[in-house]
Order: sequence, then structure tokens, then C-alpha cells
Amino acid sequence: MAQNGTNNQTRLDRLHEVIRGKRKVLIVTHNHPDPDALAAAFALKYLLQLKWKVGAIIASSGVVGRAENRAMIRHLKIDLRALSEINLNNFSVIALVDTQPGAGNNSLPRSIIPDIVIDHHVPIRARTRLAKYYDIRTDYGSTSTILAEYLRDAGIVEVDRKVATALLYGVRSDTRDLGRGVSAKDIDACMYFYNRVLFRLLSQIEHPDVPRDYLSMLEKAISNARLYKDVVTLNLGHVEHLEIIAEMADLMVRTEGVKWVLSAGEFVGDVYFSLRTKKRRGSADRIAQKMVADLGTGGGHEMLAGGKVAMGDKPHHTPEGMTEILVARFLKAVKRRESKAENLLAYSQEAAAPRKPEQAELSLEERKLGS
Repeated sequence: MAQNGTNNQTRLDRLHEVIRGKRKVLIVTHNHPDPDALAAAFALKYLLQLKWKVGAIIASSGVVGRAENRAMIRHLKIDLRALSEINLNNFSVIALVDTQPGAGNNSLPRSIIPDIVIDHHVPIRARTRLAKYYDIRTDYGSTSTILAEYLRDAGIVEVDRKVATALLYGVRSDTRDLGRGVSAKDIDACMYFYNRVLFRLLSQIEHPDVPRDYLSMLEKAISNARLYKDVVTLNLGHVEHLEIIAEMADLMVRTEGVKWVLSAGEFVGDVYFSLRTKKRRGSADRIAQKMVADLGTGGGHEMLAGGKVAMGDKPHHTPEGMTEILVARFLKAVKRRESKAENLLAYSQEAAAPRKPEQAELSLEERKLGS
């Protein structure tokens, strides 16, 4: 954890110092923003306007491809602008939310040091400490939790219902419904604005219609999955939607007997990957950093992480070759490099095959013993 404030009120005072007398703030999320980034930016914009009468614009690069994320923007009316269409010179204050300068997952020019950085990811970047105000809480499950505390400490009791709904979804999304990398602060944050949440709207966000090509992407992911004992690797090749890489990792880690998942794919020429583990202290963030050492950028948390290799900087490699390098480094890190690969689909089909009567009886007895 790193903060340039000693307590909650001091942090609010320091944040106010940065935006005092300013007319408009630019809030930048990471590329292809997820629910936590969207919610945190939405809440920061709300805080600045309500508490200090300072307007803000939210911007990002990339696309919002996942159905749930598009539904979140639509139903909660989050005004998200394309960073490429923003004149940065028109803003005297720039904030980075759910990302950090030098993280490799945002498109803020390297020549610009943001004035405000609020994030919860490991590692804490050296350039972050150059910001006028930074609040990096690596022991928190989401950046939304930090913003929820800001609203509470600012004395905002009747939180806007759309903002409360966004924050709850942001926390739940990044912590997999408060079951992954969650802290007591995340739970406290949810309880603070729980009675303001629009649950019918939240249900529509969490269960949207998916595009028709989703099933073909799912088929491709399962067909390409390889199993190394209790570790799954997915090479998705070229993907049309970046979010599918993380989405498939989230899906595959739910497989019985699987403890680790690496999902990788090529999007707009670059190679991206997501790591997931069921291990509470899996050090996924450190493994991600090892995987991209001297190649790209990576980071995250104990149970989930990700990274990127910009192929423009690697003229002697193809996306396919780079993916193979990342897979090899991952298998070495989780001590599965020498394991024989199986086809996950064949493994699944074998488990689904009808059992002989004696096998079924044994299974029943096992269930009795386990009850």
C-alpha cells in the first residue's frame, strides 16, 4: 500500500488541493475498461462534482466488448469518451483510475505525469510516486472500494443510486462476488451503500444477452485448451474482443480439479494474457511479471493477474511465437513444464462418460463418506 496522505480526511484534503480552482478534470481508465475501472471513474466524477463543484470527463482507449460491461455503461448512463478524441491540453488536471503510469495498459502519453493516481494493483510504479496525489492500496480487492471510502469520508450518505450500483458491481466483479482477493474493507464498502443499489438494474447488467458469435468463441477456447495435471493453458489466437481472454480464464478456472489457468490471445497485433488461480496466496501477480520480464508489462493480485507484450517492439517474433514463450514461462513458474499435455475437451468427455454399475456404486459411497 502506498499513499501520500496519513488518514482518510488528510487524503481528501490533499485531493482537494490538487483540483481546487480547476474547472474540469480528465479521468482516464485503463484501455478496454472493466467494471471496476468504470465504477471507480464514475464515482470519482460524482465526488468531484458533488463535493467541490468540479466537472470531469471520463475517457479511455480501446473498446468495451464484454456484454456485461456494455450493459453497465448503457443502463447506468456512464458517459465514456474515446481518449483519442480528447485534447489533453484542455485539462489542467488528469487522473488515472484503476491503472498507473508505466503499467502498459493505458494510453496516456509517457510524457505526461498524471496529477492523480488511484489504483489497487501490484506493483506500485515508480512514475506513480511523481504524481501530486496518489493512493495505491494493493491490499484492497478493487479500486471501487477506495472510491466508496472517499464518498463515505466526504459525508455523502445518500449516494446517487446509479453510482452505488456501479460501485457494488465494480467490487463484486473484481473480487468474484467477494470470494477472491477480498478484504474486510471491500465488504465494508459494499455495506455502506448497499441500501442505495438498484438491484433490478444490476441484474440486467450481470445477465445481458451475449452476441451470437460468443458461442463460437467459447467453442474455440475449449477446443484449444490444454491440461497439464491441474493447470490449463488456452491459446485463443486472434480475438475480436479483448475481454474474451479474461472471460475464458474466469470460466476455465471453475473446472473441477483445475488450480491454475493461463489464457492468451492476440488482439490488434499485440499479445495479451490473463492468469487465474484458486490458490489464496498464488502470487499470480509475481508470475505475470516473471512471464513478461524483458518482454512487456504485467501485474495484478494473488489470485488474478494479466499482462501484455507489444509486438511492435518485437520485430523478430510472431504473436504465435510470443504466446509459446509466455506459455513456457508460465508452466515453468507453476512447475508444470515437464508435465504431459492433455486435451481439456477429451478430459471433460471422459469425465462425462457413463460409468459402470460398480463405479457408480463406489461414487455413491464416496459421496456418503464426504457428507
